Amino acid sequence: MGLSATPDKYVTSDGCRLSADLEILRHTAIFSGLNLDVVKLFAYLSSHRSYKAGDLLVQQGGKADKAFLMISGSAVITVEHRGRTVALQHLEKDAFFGELALLAQFKWFFNAQAADDVEVLIIDRTTFQKVIEKYPSYKDKLIERLVQLRVARLVSQTATMLDQIVDKDINAEILI
Repeated sequence: MGLSATPDKYVTSDGCRLSADLEILRHTAIFSGLNLDVVKLFAYLSSHRSYKAGDLLVQQGGKADKAFLMISGSAVITVEHRGRTVALQHLEKDAFFGELALLAQFKWFFNAQAADDVEVLIIDRTTFQKVIEKYPSYKDKLIERLVQLRVARLVSQTATMLDQIVDKDINAEILI
């Protein structure tokens, strides 16, 4: 079963979106190697959304209650700081972001803006909690993977910011 793009959705060649979502999730770092029933439930309970270039997927200060898996397109992660917009990261197809929103209530501390037309698979906190309740033995593994993903993104974003400082030849003082 191959994936083929239609205007606003991805479906398998036999027309089944659930099968397509299952295949997409099974190949992500968060869900790979998990029990198939767990991944199937995530695929069944997740939703899709399309965004046009320039649309905000996430707005800094808004309610954080879902995570996004980029199915197609790309997005830029930015932060508004001291009246300026600072780019932190460029996300491409297969990127998973917003993962902390599955674990805790808070307000978004960044913006995610579509760089071009984007299709995402969305998992909200309620869905995540339902799956954890049904399959409690996978809770620790899922949380560990979400934390690992966040740490990897933090490392990447820190490198991007440091590169911007060095590239602008700004003297950075290291305090010890």
